[in-house]
Amino acid sequence: MSNTNIININNQKVVFENKDDQIFCTSLDIARVFSKQHKDILETIRNKTRNEETKNFNERNFRLVEYKDAKGEMRPTYQLTKDGFSFIAMGLTGKKADLFKIAFINAFNKMEKLLQKETPSHNKYLMDLMNLINPNLPKNDYKVSVVITKNPYSKESKNVFSLDYLVDNRTPKDPTSNQKEFNNE
Repeated sequence: MSNTNIININNQKVVFENKDDQIFCTSLDIARVFSKQHKDILETIRNKTRNEETKNFNERNFRLVEYKDAKGEMRPTYQLTKDGFSFIAMGLTGKKADLFKIAFINAFNKMEKLLQKETPSHNKYLMDLMNLINPNLPKNDYKVSVVITKNPYSKESKNVFSLDYLVDNRTPKDPTSNQKEFNNE
């Protein structure tokens, strides 16, 4: 699932993308906002990501991707998380740069709040089902049972998933502990 939000920073439209519950901006956006050459921002990122001691951090916070330039040619750019942006932005100095850093951080925070408000579901029917169930949940102990059946109206109907989940409001339970999966042939 991916969605975008465009925020104006230093009279530049910056696209913040939410992809797989992670928020990204690009090295192109950073170059435009900070009035830097994109090749210089790319070099800064490459120098930082070559460091083996920060490999785990780099893999989580920098994604090398391509974009189509004005000539229609594919060019490299990086997608950066909030942490990746912060790591690179530490090297950008000056009063104006500080204002731009704050604007980027505020934009990341805004996107995080939007993401938290969303209830991720790739299936509209599951959302409808949750909306029907939620107002009827008791405040004390209860049990939720779910069975998912493949081809329910045919002779080949088959249970593909089953879950019994006890909510006793006294002891938190792992909902996957009672989960049963059926062979999905």
